[in-house]
Amino acid sequence: MTEKFLIDHRGGIATLTFNRPEIRNALDMESAQMLWRAVEAAAQSPDIRVIVITGSGGAFGSGADMRAALMGNVSPADAFKILTDAYAPAIRAIWDCPLPVIAAVDGPAAGISCDVALACDLRLVSSRGVFMESFIRTGLIPDGGGTFMLPRLVGLGRALEMMFTGDKVEAEEALRIGLANKVFPIETFETEVRSYAERLASSSPQALMLGKRAMKAALMDHTLAEAMAREAETQYQILLSEDGFEGFAAFLEKRTPVWKWKKGG
Repeated sequence: MTEKFLIDHRGGIATLTFNRPEIRNALDMESAQMLWRAVEAAAQSPDIRVIVITGSGGAFGSGADMRAALMGNVSPADAFKILTDAYAPAIRAIWDCPLPVIAAVDGPAAGISCDVALACDLRLVSSRGVFMESFIRTGLIPDGGGTFMLPRLVGLGRALEMMFTGDKVEAEEALRIGLANKVFPIETFETEVRSYAERLASSSPQALMLGKRAMKAALMDHTLAEAMAREAETQYQILLSEDGFEGFAAFLEKRTPVWKWKKGG
């Protein structure tokens, strides 16, 4: 059986790879917990100076693994537990990591996978890289810290547009709006990412860590944990509603959802 999550430590760089290419590296509870543990272990290792998070098979990640939900095996309470016990801790571990964390985005980074990339310090993107805050397609809101991180990267208007529409943001557009730091050709992507990570790993680890801490402290007026708690509460409210069920049902049945929620209802 193929391992769903790969860890490679070489030359001061921890490369963490989602390895479920047959489902475009959709993120399930186990994968999220593996990511969480791997990030925390790398942060504590005296030999690691930089972390790279990526996906195999031409996809960073297609979002949450919804197969169990679509078969009716996940209740709103179950979904809330997966969010709070796996997705949220993994994303907070990335955001709070003292080391530089790079997202190497080749192919789609959608939904919760997009938020994993947003939590990283830098996003190096292949020419076929795509970002999507696709939650709206199932009648949901970003729940991986997207409401906190995205406006800080691209501004409120662009962040709201991505949330409202769920539209793709292609690599060059991502670079233009500040979502991507670099865009590299597909053919040389892995080599370029490795070279970039090695450059950071050769820098002063103290300066990298203290500089990152100081810059984030200057930026924040409230914490990611507070924002994600608010997201989780809102998402749970949606999942319990009639429209919460309708979003998943319409997705499964490949039809246009019929939303029934009204203001004040």
